[in-house]
Amino acid sequence: MFHVARYMFRENMVIKVIELIGVSKKSFDDAFAEGVKRAAKSLRNVTGVDVVGQTATVADGKIAEYRVNLKVAFAVE
Repeated sequence: MFHVARYMFRENMVIKVIELIGVSKKSFDDAFAEGVKRAAKSLRNVTGVDVVGQTATVADGKIAEYRVNLKVAFAVE
């Protein structure tokens, strides 16, 4: 097994990486978990996730929404 760009894969395997944004009103951790959960629902063979960035929207001086930019890797069948 090899580790390249934080994604685990085996020899003769092709990995595709897509970018997603996880969103939550609770926290960055929850936004991350939601992003991974949703990715796993629609993608098979998820092999890794990389957090690219975090942002938030603000309303009335308070954080209204947490956002986590993710790169999700999965094995191509």
